[in-house]
Amino acid sequence: MELSDLQGGIHSPKDFLDRPVSQELILELLNHAVWAPNDGLREPWRFIFADNRNGKLMQGLQEHAPAYLLILVKEEADHHKREEDFAAVCCLIQNFRLLAHEQGLGVRSTLHDWMYDRSRTETLGVLGNERIAAVLELGYGAEQPEGKAEIAEPQLQFELL
Repeated sequence: MELSDLQGGIHSPKDFLDRPVSQELILELLNHAVWAPNDGLREPWRFIFADNRNGKLMQGLQEHAPAYLLILVKEEADHHKREEDFAAVCCLIQNFRLLAHEQGLGVRSTLHDWMYDRSRTETLGVLGNERIAAVLELGYGAEQPEGKAEIAEPQLQFELL
């Protein structure tokens, strides 16, 4: 499979099946996804996995999903490193989404106001020198996409210098 074959093929399921997502699968996907570009190989990320067996940890904060992956990024004092680290984490998330797609695992990437509330994030295990970059809602999609949807060709704009 070529990446260009995925054009419009990766979807975020609206609903998930009531099927567990194994911690082993998530760890396997993360072991590949961490090969994201990062200056100095700082690896500025950390992950917190929660599923429905861990109680109702995410209830009221997120839409219902069989599992959640909190993607944390270290908050460097140096502004330049902080920006590089966040960009690397975004690349990691894209790698994870592509790898999950290969395994039939649906991923919804979410951002919510509660993620910026230190008192709430501390209860989830987020350290003082970290912040949540995204919460990934994970599960196997209740609906299976039927073929490739027709997607309008993007109109790219760029200037030559």
